[in-house]
Amino acid sequence: MYTGKSKCLNCGHIFEDESIFEGCPFCKTDSFVSNITPIYDLPKTNGTKQEFNNIFSGKGIEKYIPVLPFKAGTNLVSLNEGNTPLTYLNSISNELNIKLYAKDETRNPTWGHKDRLNVILINKALEKKAPGVIYASTGNNGASGSAYAAKAGLPCIILTVKGVNKTLDTFMQAYGACVVGVKTTSDRWNILKECVDKFGWYPATNYTVPIVGSNPWAIEGYKIIAYELFLDMEELPDKIVVPICYGDALFGINKGFEELMNMGFIQKMPQMVAVEDYGPIHNAIKENSKIIKPIKGWGSIASSMSTVYGTYHSLYTVRNYNGLTAVMDNNEQISSAQLELAQKEGLYCESASATTLVGVKKLLASGQIKSGDKVVMLITASGVKDTANTSKYVGEVPECEANMEEFSKLLQKKYDITL
Repeated sequence: MYTGKSKCLNCGHIFEDESIFEGCPFCKTDSFVSNITPIYDLPKTNGTKQEFNNIFSGKGIEKYIPVLPFKAGTNLVSLNEGNTPLTYLNSISNELNIKLYAKDETRNPTWGHKDRLNVILINKALEKKAPGVIYASTGNNGASGSAYAAKAGLPCIILTVKGVNKTLDTFMQAYGACVVGVKTTSDRWNILKECVDKFGWYPATNYTVPIVGSNPWAIEGYKIIAYELFLDMEELPDKIVVPICYGDALFGINKGFEELMNMGFIQKMPQMVAVEDYGPIHNAIKENSKIIKPIKGWGSIASSMSTVYGTYHSLYTVRNYNGLTAVMDNNEQISSAQLELAQKEGLYCESASATTLVGVKKLLASGQIKSGDKVVMLITASGVKDTANTSKYVGEVPECEANMEEFSKLLQKKYDITL
């Protein structure tokens, strides 16, 4: 059960205050900040799935109340998120000679994994009787948060940058969020901080430098991916490949497996793989530094993960748990992987999700994934949110006159199909 306390990942300081949103103040410097994470009293078990089902009984997200930051018996506002399918990718598995699976988070209510964070975020805001929730987001997090806020009847403010993703702007507006464009990231963060400090709005997202990532209580929602994989698989995978921006899901999933091990349900944790477009965590690992320096970007199309910054909980997960990193080289890799997943496996995901397949291939080439390994890729969001990027490389739909001769010629020329 949740103790009501949290702990700094770096210095170990224990907090009883649930309003620490800017990382640990005790070891923070101008160039470093550590995340904090909630603490639980976990039972020791006999390790059977029957005992697991006794502890985690019921349905939906409330089933996992014992490992979420709420009191026992709390009724949660939900959109029936979670229990997403684990799909075996036959064609690509055969080509790569591995056992490759997709944990398909596109099946969540707003078509992405952020629903797992926001179901916790919104319910903590209700518990704290906050006047509303506030985000700095250009995409999936704001779209998801606005839906959960609507369900809960909570006001929702989203500070965005106009024009980054018109589809997701519309998503957020449709749910009734107060969507406001602000010209720069630093401007968004300044406004967000003032709304939190002066007016008590409950923050979902980062608003500080150094970067600390999302609300630490909300991140707990990602742990449930680990619990679902435990239930869905007879034998856990060798590796779990996660596309990261600030690494909230990477840390959360790993924490879920650590809890399962501490309770005696598993004896070994899967190895976590952090996939980045630019590589700030990769560089910090290589330099053996806990200072994560900003890195130069090159215009990645994977906007929902694209950042030159990194967070300590990402570095902590990779370094302390023998994790791996994979870094993109260019947009062609990403777009090719997006089409490959769609056309070989019927899985159309956003660009950021497609980086997981690029990462798998890179690690196969380096020998860090081996023939026969069992690998799960986290598919974070649907490609339906990303059609503007995809349309740039699939081309225009061809048109022909209504006669079979021209139609047949077009099929042959454009698609190599013979009637």
